[in-house]
Amino acid sequence: MNQQILDKLNEHFSKYELKKYAKGEILTLANHEPGGVSLLVSGLVEQYDITPGGNNLIVNVFKPPAFFFFFWAINHTKNTYFYGALTDVELKQANADETVVFLKANPDVMFDLLSRVYKGTDALLRRLVVATSGAAVSRLMFELLIEAYRFGVEIDNNTVLIKVRQTALADRSGLARETVSRELHKLEQQDLIGLSGQRITIDTKKLEQKLGLNHL
Repeated sequence: MNQQILDKLNEHFSKYELKKYAKGEILTLANHEPGGVSLLVSGLVEQYDITPGGNNLIVNVFKPPAFFFFFWAINHTKNTYFYGALTDVELKQANADETVVFLKANPDVMFDLLSRVYKGTDALLRRLVVATSGAAVSRLMFELLIEAYRFGVEIDNNTVLIKVRQTALADRSGLARETVSRELHKLEQQDLIGLSGQRITIDTKKLEQKLGLNHL
């Protein structure tokens, strides 16, 4: 998101109160209407579903300056997911009708948002293709790449450092925690990643080649 777009969003949301949520707190329940359109100021918010077995299945993780619930504001699409604070979170929540007026008056902001949605949809479709392949290691490698490109710190040209719990990787890939642990060690033995507690170094180029992907 470029600075001009961000400035317009900040100006629109400036009149609304800053809300704070503690780590682990639920922002919105599935099948409940959001309180408004949200602009994430700080922290991470996870969008997830709960499987029939009672496990969390993470669909997306938002980082600042994410802007969510605008589809609900535009066409009243039913919210079917839970939104929770993955860390301590600060956000502003704007009135839905006022936000629709704002978006209509600022087509550059709308275009930017639609562009981001398209990229997110493309990633979700790729995730679906990988998930239906049935290979646990492929699903795990794909989640590692998403984590690397969204939250990683680049060490050198193709090596990225991420900090993530194995339980989080299990939730995002739909795999058992034990399977994630086993497959991570296999990837380490193949020199595709390095493990040190919650820190994982990833050779993104090698993982992409292993999955047969171009850059996400």
